[in-house]
Amino acid sequence: MTKGIHKVHSFMLIALLLIVTVLAGCNSAKTQQTQSSSDNQTTTTPLTPSSPSTSEPESSATQAETVKLTLYFPNADGSALVPAQRTVEVSNQEIIKAMFKELSSPPSGLEPPLPKGTILRSAVVKDGVATLSLSSQFRTNFGGGSDAELMTIYSIVDSITNLPGVQSVQFLLEGQKQDAILGSLDTSVPLKSNPSLIRK
Repeated sequence: MTKGIHKVHSFMLIALLLIVTVLAGCNSAKTQQTQSSSDNQTTTTPLTPSSPSTSEPESSATQAETVKLTLYFPNADGSALVPAQRTVEVSNQEIIKAMFKELSSPPSGLEPPLPKGTILRSAVVKDGVATLSLSSQFRTNFGGGSDAELMTIYSIVDSITNLPGVQSVQFLLEGQKQDAILGSLDTSVPLKSNPSLIRK
C-alpha cells in the first residue's frame, strides 16, 4: 500500500516537471518570435518624403527664360545712342541685371556706357519706376563732360524703359538718392526715356 502511494507521488512529480518544462519552452519561443517580428519592422521602414528618390522637381521659377532686349549704346563720337538687339537667358526674372551685363559689352564701333567697375547693387520695379542702386564706381570712374553724362544716363534709361511696365528710372548711388549722380543732370527724380538721343 505504501509502495503504491510512493509510485503515484513519483508519477505526479514527473508529470508536473514535464508540464513546467513544456510551458517554459513555449514562452521562450513566443519571446523569440516577438523579437524577430520587431526586428523586421525596423529594417522595412519606408523612405521618408525628404529622401532623394522621392524629392520634388525644381520649381519652374528657377528655370532659364529666353528674352530679347533692345539696348542703347553711345556711338564713337558720343553724339547719339544706337540701338542693338541682344538675346539673353535669365532666371528668376533678373532681366535688369542681365541688361547691365550686356551694356558692358558694346557691339563693334560703339562705346560702353557704364563707367569701369560699375556694379548694379539692386534693382526694384514698383508702380512703373525701376529703382537702381549703383556702386560708387559709377561716379568715381566717370570721365566727365555733359555729353558723356547724357549718353551714360540715357543709355541706361532708354534701355530699361523698353521693358514692359517700366516708364521711368530712379538712380541711387550706394542706396542713396543724389541730386546729380554724375555732376549736372538732375537725378533726384525718376527719368523718362529721351528718344531724341536715339539714332534711327
